[in-house]
Amino acid sequence: MNTTFSTAFGLYEMPDDETRPQDQLGRHPRSLSLRAKGIIAFILMVAYSLLIGVSTETQRQGLLRVVDELEMAHRTEAQLLEINTSMARTLFAVNMSFSDDDLASSAIRSMIEVEASLSLLEAIQDRHPTVLMLAGKLHALVRDLAQSPTLSTLGVARATLNELIIELDGVTKNAHAHRLKLLDQYRENYDRITLSSLAMLVIGLILLGAVTAIFFSRLTWDIRKLEAHAHGIVNGNRDAPLPVTRNDELGTLMHAVNRLQQDLRERERHIERARLEQFHREKMVAVGSLAAQLAHEINNPIAAITGVASAMNQVQQSRQCPNHGVSCHPGLILEQAKRISAITRQIADFTRPQPQRPELLNLNELVSNTCAFVSYDRRFRRIAMTTELDSEMPALRAIGDHLTQVLMNLLFNAADALEEMPADHPAQILVRTRALEHEALVEIVDNGAGIDADTLGKVFDEYFTTKPAGKGTGLGLALSRELIEDAGGTLTLDSEPGKGAAARIHLPLRPPERVA
Repeated sequence: MNTTFSTAFGLYEMPDDETRPQDQLGRHPRSLSLRAKGIIAFILMVAYSLLIGVSTETQRQGLLRVVDELEMAHRTEAQLLEINTSMARTLFAVNMSFSDDDLASSAIRSMIEVEASLSLLEAIQDRHPTVLMLAGKLHALVRDLAQSPTLSTLGVARATLNELIIELDGVTKNAHAHRLKLLDQYRENYDRITLSSLAMLVIGLILLGAVTAIFFSRLTWDIRKLEAHAHGIVNGNRDAPLPVTRNDELGTLMHAVNRLQQDLRERERHIERARLEQFHREKMVAVGSLAAQLAHEINNPIAAITGVASAMNQVQQSRQCPNHGVSCHPGLILEQAKRISAITRQIADFTRPQPQRPELLNLNELVSNTCAFVSYDRRFRRIAMTTELDSEMPALRAIGDHLTQVLMNLLFNAADALEEMPADHPAQILVRTRALEHEALVEIVDNGAGIDADTLGKVFDEYFTTKPAGKGTGLGLALSRELIEDAGGTLTLDSEPGKGAAARIHLPLRPPERVA
């Protein structure tokens, strides 16, 4: 199925990928469509969001671990405070035992307090070797007090309790410092999670905004370029195609517009070629018709003049002329009258409509007749035109009207170039034919001002001309080369500034094989 575009020139049908030539597809491969780009952008945005989520969750798990450690440190510190309070109460009870008269009962009360404190120490003593050692020592002292309560044993117990209290005080301070450190770590992690999440969110929004702005700015710019180029095509612009910088749907549309421009250029070129060919044929027919009418009108006077001149010539030759010996030239009159008849007949024969199909041609005769015909143009009045025709030139198959049109165009271009030369410059045009091994060569050489290299590279471009406005369309050489190429030949132009120009037509002696 084909896609059809509506334009100011009508409908333009663009073939789908399945019906396009493979080489055409290779020149502008499709990569990613706009829909695919949108899907990829959405996937990247989701992936980035997932990345943010994974990163945040990872940091959150670390924060939860810190919270657990902080909670454990808080419980440990609370245990230590309770143990310190119990140990202080136990020390107070032991000190009171020294002032009690009933040492046995006071020792029992002290042992009860010590046993209560030691039961609390069981939760932490495994993590603290010194506390474990002192607790074991207290257990031994409690057993000694139970067997024989003495003041010396109580003194040792009190000293051991003081050491244990001092050790527990250090442990409590370390636990408090550890809790404060965990609290600082919690705050630091919390701030880092918050800032990193905000930073990733802001970076994502900036990247999304930048990519979106760049994408739509480029898309808008390309659409405006395409719109301006399309308006230019509608207004007659047939210059260079629009540079295609995309491989998506918009790039395909750009290629379609370029193909539309190329097709319109080709169509207009073919129309212009047909118009010029028709104009050439009509001009030649008009000249031929005029020449035929003139020949008809002047044939009778010319016949009378010819008859009178013949009679005068016969009388003069018989020596019976009364003016014998006087300057009299009836032969000249007869010669010029015959020349007038030959010119009118030559013009009529040359401008007679020719078939528009290839036929066997006498190239030398066609070149000679064309040179004779254009020599009557006023531009050739001061030009010395000579011909060098190869007598061994074989017949070749071509469209005579096309070759005539090309030769006339090249000769008129040479004459126009010589018109710009000074009046004292000896204007010359040489027309030469040569039979080569497989082709015929026609050369048209002038001694004009020549063409510079930059202009020479453009002479075959359509609508390029160095002639003033109204004197040339810039299509003559382009059409001439196309007509020669249609015949299977080539048309080249060589020139150097100050050395004139040489146009060379190469025509195959055998017709080119046509591909079915």
